Amino acid sequence: MGTRFILDYSKAKDLLPKRPVDGNKGTFGRVLIIAGSTKMVGCCDLAVRGALRCGAGLVTIAFPDSIYVPLASRLTENTFLPLPSKNGKISIEALPVILNESQKCDAVVFGCGVGLSNDIRTLVSELVLKCKKPLILDADGLNALVENIDILKYAKCDILLTPHPGEMSRLITKDVSFVEKNREKVITVFSKKYNVNVLLKGHNTLICNSDGTLLCENKSGNTGLAKGGSGDLLSGMIVGLTPALGGNLYQAACLGAYIHGLTAELVSSRFTEYSTLPSDCADNIGYIIKAILESE
Repeated sequence: MGTRFILDYSKAKDLLPKRPVDGNKGTFGRVLIIAGSTKMVGCCDLAVRGALRCGAGLVTIAFPDSIYVPLASRLTENTFLPLPSKNGKISIEALPVILNESQKCDAVVFGCGVGLSNDIRTLVSELVLKCKKPLILDADGLNALVENIDILKYAKCDILLTPHPGEMSRLITKDVSFVEKNREKVITVFSKKYNVNVLLKGHNTLICNSDGTLLCENKSGNTGLAKGGSGDLLSGMIVGLTPALGGNLYQAACLGAYIHGLTAELVSSRFTEYSTLPSDCADNIGYIIKAILESE
């Protein structure tokens, strides 16, 4: 098993990237979020807000052109990259644009709300093989890997997978109960086998680095996070932290999960865990970062 540690305010403060006084939006990194489909528009909003609230200087949202109008009405502080779509999902015709844009960025996330199709499966495989920047795969970005999981061994970039137990079960072809009973072993073995970082969501989220030597147990959070959209916000937060951490996906995942959980604790203290929303958590990221920075 890897060396285990648990984040607290002090460790999180040490991890939080320092912001130089003469920094500009380029200094703090440009990230690309590839997300959304006709049935899932809100995920784009949450991911973008997570990235911006965690310090990214420039955020580009790449999405199927069929959702341009509802998406543009929700977002203001990012740039838009509408992509060719088919049946409400990103089309394979978008591949050259995605690969070109990824080269201009410091970190990429793919998968939030994109849905599943043969085109999505091909896009994921091509990104894994050709992307040269830190790459986060979430949601249907993970499900699209199931039938071609060994492609991870040929990646040209550092990769973070962010599965919940159901997605992890599909990736390793074991049932969910096996994953839940063997959480630490499952992600450590997987990380070593495929040389990828893994964040396994759930009660006491676990994050393992790409060679299986470091394991972070995150104890922040509560059932207020058990709502659709929480994972999209987390992916945005992690990609937003990655550039200022020098591209270190493992550190970004540990810090992002910790802050994400603390936002839920703060919101639920006011609204209860029943009524906590991912958008509430997004609104409170700044309060948590401020509290960490001001801690002794």
